[in-house]
Amino acid sequence: MSGVARRTPMLRIVALASVLLGAGVAHADVLAVGDRLAELDVAVDARGKAFKLKSYRQKWILVTVGAEWCKPCAKELPTWDKLAGELKDKITFIAIGIDDDIEDAKRFHKKLKLKNMTLVYLPSSKSGVVASYGSDTMPTTFIADKSGVVRVVKKGFEQGDQGGELKKMRAELTKLIK
Repeated sequence: MSGVARRTPMLRIVALASVLLGAGVAHADVLAVGDRLAELDVAVDARGKAFKLKSYRQKWILVTVGAEWCKPCAKELPTWDKLAGELKDKITFIAIGIDDDIEDAKRFHKKLKLKNMTLVYLPSSKSGVVASYGSDTMPTTFIADKSGVVRVVKKGFEQGDQGGELKKMRAELTKLIK
């Protein structure tokens, strides 16, 4: 058996493993600091109207992405909602639910009693941009400046330390939106 014949099955295995494991490709398009926010393609607001981030240009925004089944999201959203009430004149907080069933996401937001955030629904199975928002790590939060450029990316939420997370985010926002 030649060296080429022996390597071919191994190359196929490596290629298959790369596809199955993502080999970094799945993360290549996630927004990073310095990127412009990706426009939401199939997003709707709480009333079912089309929602576009471009309508928030000239404003600082915090965009957080989560889902009904995400336990850390259930801790993060009320924490950010509290902060949104404190900073409402300086930054807009947008909570994006990526559940495939919008009604699940709406029930989740209602259960959390969110009152200071703009609620948006972006069904992941229908969206071409949802992966850009770190849907593989939830919650993921992005802070963008008035030009729509990402200044901070925060992945995850420390479930046991809501007060500490609140304090850290408050300090980060205070520094950015002077």
